[in-house]
Amino acid sequence: MNPRATPGDVAWIDAYGAARVCGHRVHRQTVLDIEQSGDRDAEGRLTAAARERIAVALTQRLRDAEARSLAAWHAAGRPIVWHRPDI
Repeated sequence: MNPRATPGDVAWIDAYGAARVCGHRVHRQTVLDIEQSGDRDAEGRLTAAARERIAVALTQRLRDAEARSLAAWHAAGRPIVWHRPDI
């Protein structure tokens, strides 16, 4: 899978506190961690440029997390399958 966060996802997370982006649960704190000073307008909303930049950074974080997860799955080896002869 190739996860991608959109500026709309960032706006939703900022407004409602959390969202599921391509199967990953993303919280508002993640957006706040990526946010830089000057990213909000006078009314406290994220600017369009900030939403775009945060979406790109969030996409990279999601892809990195997925790559780590896949690497861990491959490192663990093939899953064991138990067979019950009476079934």
